[in-house]
Amino acid sequence: KHPLAVEAGLAALKRGGNAVDAAVTTAFTLGVVEPGASGLGGGGMMIVHQAATGRNVVVDFAMDAPLAATADSYELERGAGSSRFGWRKVKDDANVSGYRAVAVPGLVRGLALALERFGTVSLSEALGPAIRFAEEGFVPAWTTSLQIAVSMQILSQFPASAAVFLPGGFPPRPVDGNNPGARLIQPDLARTLRAIAREGPDAFYRGAIARTIGEAMRQHGGLVSEEDLATYRATLVDGGLTTDYRGHQVVGVPGACGAVTALQSLNILEGFDLARSGAGTPESVHRQAEAFRRAFADRYRYVGDPKQAAVPWSGLLSKAYARALRDRIDPERAAAVVEPGDPWAFESGRLASEAPVAGVFGASGDRSTTHVCAVDGERNVVSLTQTLVNLFGSGVIVPGTGVLLNNAMLWFDPEHGRPNSLAPGKRGLNNMTPLLLLRDGRPLLAVGAPGGLRIVNAMAQVVVNVVDYRMGIQDAIAAPRIDCSGRDLLVDGRFPESVPRALEAMGHRLRVVEESFYGANFSTPLGILIHPETGRLHGGVDPFRPAIAAGY
Repeated sequence: KHPLAVEAGLAALKRGGNAVDAAVTTAFTLGVVEPGASGLGGGGMMIVHQAATGRNVVVDFAMDAPLAATADSYELERGAGSSRFGWRKVKDDANVSGYRAVAVPGLVRGLALALERFGTVSLSEALGPAIRFAEEGFVPAWTTSLQIAVSMQILSQFPASAAVFLPGGFPPRPVDGNNPGARLIQPDLARTLRAIAREGPDAFYRGAIARTIGEAMRQHGGLVSEEDLATYRATLVDGGLTTDYRGHQVVGVPGACGAVTALQSLNILEGFDLARSGAGTPESVHRQAEAFRRAFADRYRYVGDPKQAAVPWSGLLSKAYARALRDRIDPERAAAVVEPGDPWAFESGRLASEAPVAGVFGASGDRSTTHVCAVDGERNVVSLTQTLVNLFGSGVIVPGTGVLLNNAMLWFDPEHGRPNSLAPGKRGLNNMTPLLLLRDGRPLLAVGAPGGLRIVNAMAQVVVNVVDYRMGIQDAIAAPRIDCSGRDLLVDGRFPESVPRALEAMGHRLRVVEESFYGANFSTPLGILIHPETGRLHGGVDPFRPAIAAGY
């Protein structure tokens, strides 16, 4: 999203690199110039479409729970209070900030693997712009300075973090009129990046950097060990998670992320004539809301790490199951309560004992995360999401490394016996939802977003806007949206007043909220559309957040 990072990726394309080269270069640079959203201490996932073979391949490098993590790792607060994800709060927010909030980072392994398998440039070349901006510094955008300012309380708790982001006790000053602003320089991070460029990802996961991280964890009661770092692996998944939506193949990332819920939502909506009812009408919005509510009810009930919990993946994405859920939707009334369905009944080889115990109803997640889309002249395509989870993650920069660590332990339910209860090596349920859309095997759209739980509904709505309403990518992203990830239906204040009024009359419990730069109430998508007739590339970005689309 940051202009400096996008320019770095564009330069990689101009030098003859492919979409993976551009995306990885951009991703590493974002970790320096947009430090609150992603970086070496985080993780992510990407989908690569290979033009030469027509293959779609997922690179999954999300964060895993440390081997020392157990369901008893955190003391719960008394009472019924809940965290932003809907489960019980942990005492002292130990899973939110500080060393005990950190899960095993995957970004370095994942980006290096993507470059090795699908790129054409060296890791050193891809890291070049990130190293330069870390060493020489850059004047932060006003948005970055604002994000640092609102995060001062957490950053000031950790000396290495404060030294980088709060020099003199205050955020670096952005460009302001005739004031040139203060440069944000990260020398320790530059040295870490140079070590990775020189020695490869093992410099981070097995060398001196890993030892430094492990020692800091031991000193401060963290759970991540040197063994966790040494054994972390990014994974490749051929084909990804797919469904068909009105003759288009939608490709997402399998596993404990947002794709299965977005794709299930589209399956339910496929049986409605949304084009006839029109974009933004009460009828269309009502049907989308009821579909999203049912998909999210199943998400909270069934979806978890498939390595450690039985999940009815084919049942959740069964067209017959979608039809059964759709048949429960009253076209004129909102359901007072939406209970999870029974996707196990549509799962081949069902074992009744496999169904996990009930989950909980979550609230919206944090605003931090970033996304990159890239398309090259051969029409290789990348959709990549990366995150630290919360803004500035755990708040911890490991002294001497410049590495800001994630707080992905927030992804886990701290109570026993639930689909997302904490366990060693487990992948927590996250909301990243990079998507590709293809028609007749040819890529049409790459899209993704930051925005916590609200990413999932946003992705489904962008696809609907492109496929059903024939919008261009900028209009599809800028159109007002709804969100059903929490208990209330959130309705964008840009809808005509008649829309929320009609929805209330249908029985929806809703809140009209105004979208803004800092609110991100409906996530902040971005994407690239490949025009099916002309082949021209069209970029689209959310109008409420600084972002950029560039090409040549």
